[in-house]
Amino acid sequence: MRKLGQHFLRDEKLAEKIVEHAKLSSKDTVLEIGPGKGILTRIIAKKCKVVAVEKDESLLEYLDDIKNLKIIVGDAVKVRLPKFNKIISNLPYHISSPITFRLFEYDWDLAILMYQKEFAQRFFAEPGDKNYSRLTLGINYHCKPKLLEKVSKGRFSPMPRVDSVVVKLIKKKPEFKTNRKFWELVKKTFQHKRKTMKNALKDSKYSKKLINAVPEELLKKRVFNCDLNDFKEIAKNMSIL
Repeated sequence: MRKLGQHFLRDEKLAEKIVEHAKLSSKDTVLEIGPGKGILTRIIAKKCKVVAVEKDESLLEYLDDIKNLKIIVGDAVKVRLPKFNKIISNLPYHISSPITFRLFEYDWDLAILMYQKEFAQRFFAEPGDKNYSRLTLGINYHCKPKLLEKVSKGRFSPMPRVDSVVVKLIKKKPEFKTNRKFWELVKKTFQHKRKTMKNALKDSKYSKKLINAVPEELLKKRVFNCDLNDFKEIAKNMSIL
């Protein structure tokens, strides 16, 4: 299953602990992405409804006896997702970034997610840190992240090359409204994260008129030193927010 980035959790006690963090009730509907052989699915389904999205049809035989479960066969980055209010997943590594950004588009309360350790470090990075990225901004705009568990690579089969962590994301009310152009600005400029904002905007093909509308003190800052409020001011001055 390495080609799909799936490493199956094989520690039953840890699986139970992960589910406990979600504080499930019978009224909840949980989204699970990449249920694999169902170690988490079976625990969740005893407590509430589960909607599981699985791309690998060869794994469906491990899930077909689970009650309280709806299976959607397909790519979780592309398929239409039904309503849910909580997420519990051991995410396939190769879709960690796109699925996280996609989840921001939906309305939910909290998520308990397993990520590669190095990937999740970006959630908690500060401006100027080597792990500071557009993912950092996206996570902290939409959610309050909390590190719950460190998980050694030996608890998976096949064993991955790196350790993992379990993270809790609590959806929060954003401090200001954004739009597509705002997040395009973040994405484009972070492709030049070590450059000054002025040069990053130039390299991102923004017009001279828009760049000159940005205060000089912000243009002088390097992209990876800019926080959400800096990007808000840049976007406002460029009239894209």
